[in-house]
Amino acid sequence: MFYRLLSIVGRQRASPGWQNWSSARNSASAAEARSMALPTQAQVVICGGGIMGTSVAYHLSKMGWKDIVLLEQGRLAAGSTRFCAGILSTARHLTIEQKMADYSNKLYHQLEQETGIQTGYTRTGSIFLAQTQDRLISLKRINSRLNVIGIPSEIISPKKVAELHHLLNVHDLVGAMHVPEDAVVSSADVALALASAASQNGVQIYDRTSVLHVMVKKGQVTGVETDKGQIECQYFVNCAGQLLWMLMEEFIFGTGRVASCLGALRRTRNQFSLRARTSWRFRIYRKTGITLSLC
Repeated sequence: MFYRLLSIVGRQRASPGWQNWSSARNSASAAEARSMALPTQAQVVICGGGIMGTSVAYHLSKMGWKDIVLLEQGRLAAGSTRFCAGILSTARHLTIEQKMADYSNKLYHQLEQETGIQTGYTRTGSIFLAQTQDRLISLKRINSRLNVIGIPSEIISPKKVAELHHLLNVHDLVGAMHVPEDAVVSSADVALALASAASQNGVQIYDRTSVLHVMVKKGQVTGVETDKGQIECQYFVNCAGQLLWMLMEEFIFGTGRVASCLGALRRTRNQFSLRARTSWRFRIYRKTGITLSLC
């Protein structure tokens, strides 16, 4: 079912990953995709088919979760995910973020072999420049944390910077940090590969299906209403990206619960759509439904 849906998307994309989907499954039609009936029940419903939603589906299925449904209102990875730069950098200030970035780097490195879908993974390495001593001290702190958790990195001189990248003007540098295992990927193709692996693990994926309303009873999520019918669920994961606020706002005002979160959500909603593209932190709350940690 999911493979037939993805073949439609594949004919619209020029990247190698999407082309693989198209050539492998070019017998489907849009009419077949629209005729797919939604299940009436699921343990988990995920809203959003970008890199966040497909990652949640992938990891839950890897952990042994069953009866998972992912809903995407348009096409998989066709929203903000496909505009993401796809930079995999472990140079973060918080150790937990460094570990998450390192995990993502290693996952994407083997994802193409696991799924057969090209992800555009290229290990480029990265150089972080310091023009002041304060900046260099900050980089040294990051470098120490990276080394502690086993991520290769080093503080280098301006001369070494020039050797690594001949086009850089190093006359005003006091130093730099080199992280050789940083990489770049095609974020849309990564999302497609994650969705493929999730589907092979039993996740049901439906594109062109909009979530209209989160059904709540006595402060607890009971299901979702879509433009193709209702699905009862125990867990609801909101990975709707820039549209996340619309569902969250309705949930907050509709239930009277978690009203204290409203101010924080308003403050962070503008940056959420940018930062969520490269963050893999998510939380699932039983029944109550609200979802992603705003990183």
